Amino acid sequence: MSNKIYEDGFYNETQKEMYLKDLAEKTYTSYARVLKRARYVEEQLGKDLYNFNVSEIEKLLVFMSPGSYSASAGNVNVIRTYIRWAIQQDLRIDNINPLDSVISDNFINKFIDTTNKKLFTEEEIATIVGGLQSFQDAAIVQCLFEGIMGHEYSEILNILKKDVDRDSDELEVRNSPASGPTEIRKIKVSTKLMNLLYSAANETSYIKSNGLSDAKAKEIELIDNDYVFRSVKLRVVNYDRASNHLVLRRMKSVREWFDYPHLTATSIKNSGMLKYAKDLYMEDKTLSRDHIGKICKRFGVNSIATTRLTKDFLNIETIKSLYPEVDEEQA
Repeated sequence: MSNKIYEDGFYNETQKEMYLKDLAEKTYTSYARVLKRARYVEEQLGKDLYNFNVSEIEKLLVFMSPGSYSASAGNVNVIRTYIRWAIQQDLRIDNINPLDSVISDNFINKFIDTTNKKLFTEEEIATIVGGLQSFQDAAIVQCLFEGIMGHEYSEILNILKKDVDRDSDELEVRNSPASGPTEIRKIKVSTKLMNLLYSAANETSYIKSNGLSDAKAKEIELIDNDYVFRSVKLRVVNYDRASNHLVLRRMKSVREWFDYPHLTATSIKNSGMLKYAKDLYMEDKTLSRDHIGKICKRFGVNSIATTRLTKDFLNIETIKSLYPEVDEEQA
């Protein structure tokens, strides 16, 4: 049953709006989403979330099926805070918040949905890259896996043909943040990626539907400009740098071609981070905070996210689950 059905309103709307009205806009949006999704279980039980017991809260947390530790912890925090407010308003049948005595990492972890694949091994990414007929598509996936992304994919989209040097193992990338000047950094890349970028830069046409198109013309001409990643000429109005929608469209197509519903730019980037973590762990036999900081720097991730990333996936346990050979080599 789709959760979207229950995201158009609240159960006991007056009380929910009373709670939400004083929250900051960003907080309102995230909290409202949780409370709207709670409506399904509230309607089943015939009571407001603030009167749920532990087992009823757990039923809701399972229904919400978060995909990561941080998402699960966020859901728990919203519910806990809402019940705390209800107690202060004398709305709950007692003055006990059932979550206060049970919250722990184990409690949060047990609601994470692990049924959908969201992390991919180096071999799986290589299979995807090798199965893409256009170098334009293949190079995007490899860029993400090796740490090139930026705000709205700007590090990818800003790569110029003249930046690509197959005799070098370094690539200068330029991030265009939401505000402020362009951020420039140099990143070490594989020979594989440099060759893919070279081939993408020299492509003059884009293969439709990864070679499976029924159209008479199997390819469509790419615009000619100074950038590696370019739009096709069909209905193009901008002949300068492509917009972030180019990456979004191409990633959507790759996801459909390989039937990986959770293959996104972020999941590929996370997979690359985990692969780098595996390499560091194999080399040093540990995965320290310094290692995590090194990984974040390479992938252009803000260092304040290290704790969340470590709990979500950037840890030895996840490395060993995705790369079982690590355990064998450590034995």
